[in-house]
Amino acid sequence: MTEWVFPSTVGAPLEPNRVREAFFLALKHAGLRRIRFHDLRHSFASWLIANGESLAYVKEQLGHHSIQITVDTYGHLIPGANRKAVNALDDPEWSANPILNVEPFNSTQEIAIPAQ
Repeated sequence: MTEWVFPSTVGAPLEPNRVREAFFLALKHAGLRRIRFHDLRHSFASWLIANGESLAYVKEQLGHHSIQITVDTYGHLIPGANRKAVNALDDPEWSANPILNVEPFNSTQEIAIPAQ
């Protein structure tokens, strides 16, 4: 068995241009728009996240050396992540924190500027 994903008929690696040409031809025959071959990798990661897989699992599947790469690239796709952050603002423990619990700025208030 060859170590290559796309071996030639003699078991050697295919030239990237041949893989790209075959991919574009397959897209055309399927009636799909033209995308980069690399876009399949992003689609795979996006589908994993949409199906509830953890970013740690996505990291492993993509072979990222750091979870930070995965978070930076795909973190925005985590379902409900923004909603969770906004809902945290309504948390009584959060609003009871004296450092964070400040009156909102009112633009009609006068601001006292100390004399120099």
